Amino acid sequence: MNQKALNTRQWKLYNYLKQHKGEWKKLVEVIAETGLYNNSSGYRLLKADIRALRNSEVIQMVVSSDTGKGVKLATKKEYERYSDLRWKAITKMINLQRLQDKKAGLDGQCKLVFNKEKSIIESFIRKEAEA
Repeated sequence: MNQKALNTRQWKLYNYLKQHKGEWKKLVEVIAETGLYNNSSGYRLLKADIRALRNSEVIQMVVSSDTGKGVKLATKKEYERYSDLRWKAITKMINLQRLQDKKAGLDGQCKLVFNKEKSIIESFIRKEAEA
């Protein structure tokens, strides 16, 4: 992972989150209460700072963010629930990719024909120029 040092604003955001342990803070609240972000580019910058905190190996606490709820420092139980859901989604994505790769790998191979099936597997749409 490309590790960058946290800037002063990101450290202030982290300290703000530590002061509000256990509280979900909507992004608009963070912008209003910290004075670290202006309204025009504040959301984008705040989201980048949250990502920086989450990616930091220096910050030992887990930063949790949710589109509807906001941002906070996570409890162990919250993180376990989040991690479980995330790993299930990743596993589902890997299995789908494996299936798609398998289908693509069968392209052009012959198969047994029983009824009116094609004798050659076509995994992709052929353009007229390719045919």
